[in-house]
Amino acid sequence: MRRVMFFMLMVLVSFGRGIAQNLTIYCEDDPPNQMLAPDGKLTGMSVEITQEIQKRIGNQDPIEMVPWARGYDAALKNPNTVLMSMSRTAERNPLFHWVGPVLESNYTFYAKAGSKIVIKSLDDAKKLERVGVYNNDVRESYLSQAGFNNLERTTNNIQNFKKLMSDRLDVYASSPNQIEDEAKAAGFKASDAKPVYTFMKVQLYIAMSKGTPDAVVKSWCKAFASMQKDGSFAAIHKKYYPTDPLPGKAINRF
Repeated sequence: MRRVMFFMLMVLVSFGRGIAQNLTIYCEDDPPNQMLAPDGKLTGMSVEITQEIQKRIGNQDPIEMVPWARGYDAALKNPNTVLMSMSRTAERNPLFHWVGPVLESNYTFYAKAGSKIVIKSLDDAKKLERVGVYNNDVRESYLSQAGFNNLERTTNNIQNFKKLMSDRLDVYASSPNQIEDEAKAAGFKASDAKPVYTFMKVQLYIAMSKGTPDAVVKSWCKAFASMQKDGSFAAIHKKYYPTDPLPGKAINRF
């Protein structure tokens, strides 16, 4: 009887380890949430949150930085895939499991600092000649669905900032908590651009693909909740966004 119970215990332990492993974890280059440090290691707010969750559940799968379109496609099609950080929208809500929110953001059109462009509505923005967006990003999707025919797409917003500074764009879509890092990476200052119109407010999450076992999803959510309770999430958030409030209650109805 003892041998049978020992065998069953070993099976359960192995199963538990299996739940914690075998995840494909992706992030994009999107400072300060996900980025490469000078030593080449991944860092950033979402990366640190994910790594802390991994510690708490015993997961050691590596995080890989890939282009957003690749990571999103994998998370959409393949089980056991994690992608950070993703805006939770009405369209995306039923497509993934959600861990968070880890951040709140206002998506905003930015113009060159000396620009005389005035935008009071999306219709005003539609009349511009060139609006820069990050390809396959939620902002690009939202504006496309809103009927914008003047979008110019790039693979990241650093390119958009450079294009804005060289007068190849009228505005581009970014957010207040990303503009400083985008400007710095492009070789400029955040003050070289100015916000002209906020068109969308979102919460960002760690997304997990459908088909990922419920036990895995629950373990990630439980670990994140424990981080919220013990203050470790607040500490990481404050490290990267010292003046921003913590995200509010999860918005899961649209």
